[in-house]
Amino acid sequence: MSFENEIVNFTETIWNSTLELAVKKTDSPFKPSEDQTTLAACVHISGEWQGTVAIHCPKSLAQKAAAIMFSQTEDNSTFEDIQDALGELANMMGGNIKSLLPDPSILSLPVVAITNHDLHFPKTETVAMLTFECENDPFMVTIVKKLEEN
Repeated sequence: MSFENEIVNFTETIWNSTLELAVKKTDSPFKPSEDQTTLAACVHISGEWQGTVAIHCPKSLAQKAAAIMFSQTEDNSTFEDIQDALGELANMMGGNIKSLLPDPSILSLPVVAITNHDLHFPKTETVAMLTFECENDPFMVTIVKKLEEN
């Protein structure tokens, strides 16, 4: 099952309607600069289909999202605000992806971590990995599916 068109549509809609920010899909690999802290927010989907939806982005982009989401300046956004905002974006993306999956499907609460772009999901295969750009900041949406156990 390929989710590429849906991910592009969901990402554009979520970022535009929630943050009033335009995003565009790029063909460039996700490579934030080495001096940037990178965060990842993910939600797990369990049920008939099992996997994870994750958003990886530089802290600066997550901070911008937090400022917009919580109507504050970027300088006033706490790390908890930043985590909450990125977690909510992952939650919205996961909810949209979940709607495409067979029932029953359950969405976990979001988890947010500092990853510096190295987040590994054991015993999974990548279903989709798309890179986007928002105000010159790259970010990536990935979906991994749990491998069947033999």
